Amino acid sequence: MLIHRLDLDVAIYRNRVQLTHRPTDTFVDQRAEYAFSTDESLVANSRFLEDTMVRAIRQVVATGGFSLRDAIAHVVRCDGEVTGEERAAIESALRETGMKNVVFELDE
Repeated sequence: MLIHRLDLDVAIYRNRVQLTHRPTDTFVDQRAEYAFSTDESLVANSRFLEDTMVRAIRQVVATGGFSLRDAIAHVVRCDGEVTGEERAAIESALRETGMKNVVFELDE
């Protein structure tokens, strides 16, 4: 079995997270069980964002053959402009899920 590093593209929408594992193109679209967004903020509750991320990552790794060593998340899309506070909440949530590196590629 081939072992892949967990290398994810992350897109965050209102109460929805989409992950794509770069090496295998495995795609997961995960709705929030607990709303993390409000009308005013994309990330109003970082704990609920983290919960949604964990559920999505579980689906990706369920296909097998993943190493969690040096896991990396590339935040490639967000619904609307992201404030500094929201950016910090996103990074914190991803790090709590086990991501060692979080790279924001929103402006590219």
